[in-house]
Amino acid sequence: MPERQHATWGELLRDAVEKPGRMLEAYTAFHNYSFGNALLALEQCVRRSLQPGPLNTYRGWLEKKRQVRKGEKGITLCMPMPFKKTAQSDDAQDERAEPQTCYAFRFRAYWFVLAQTEGEEMYVPPIPGFDIDTALRKLSITRTSFDEMNGNIQGFANGREIAVNPLAALPHKTTFHEIAHIVLGHTTIERLVDSEQTARHIREVEAESVALICCETLGLEGAEFCRGYIQHWLKTEREIPTHSAARIFAAATSILKAGNPEAGSQ
Repeated sequence: MPERQHATWGELLRDAVEKPGRMLEAYTAFHNYSFGNALLALEQCVRRSLQPGPLNTYRGWLEKKRQVRKGEKGITLCMPMPFKKTAQSDDAQDERAEPQTCYAFRFRAYWFVLAQTEGEEMYVPPIPGFDIDTALRKLSITRTSFDEMNGNIQGFANGREIAVNPLAALPHKTTFHEIAHIVLGHTTIERLVDSEQTARHIREVEAESVALICCETLGLEGAEFCRGYIQHWLKTEREIPTHSAARIFAAATSILKAGNPEAGSQ
């Protein structure tokens, strides 16, 4: 049986939840890429005993005057593949409309880590910084007054607004959790209130997973609380579905990127 080339998004998320430090390691090595791709690249490096580090394509390394060593196998990442799609309509005039560009996501082994190459020394950019106010502004999210009377309520998200209890036990964790609700689209229907005894629901697991990624990669307090909640949910409920894991990675990438204007992702 041929070796499977990569783990699923759900498997990557569970592995990262169960192994403290895995998310920080992925972000440190591959912060220029989406968080899902960062974990995917790290998983392959660990499995193949490769030193995690900067990624580039074969041609990209040549442009940096480095050569991929003979026999090295590429690192697989998920990338968008554009294709043209014509809108379906009963209106004859619409048939003359320009086709729209859509994207399908495919896994391709086009990349190599620095450790797979040789040649001239290269500059390794530092890990980007993060500013929560910058992230909120770029995500069009505003803070509002905390008006809940129940002291157990840690925070809430409503529309494009968040509020955090001034006495919240873990304000950074709660802030990221509420931002995640908005980025994940959970607040388009109802106001979401989060208490110390949050209901076990997939939306809460998604938001808490995003908070875990943000807190751990940025070295902020609250990651262990998130991890404990998610691990408990995994043991007593079910696996995190692959489609939810993909949404979690995308939301975390959006938040982390928004906090640094100069940070890019792929």
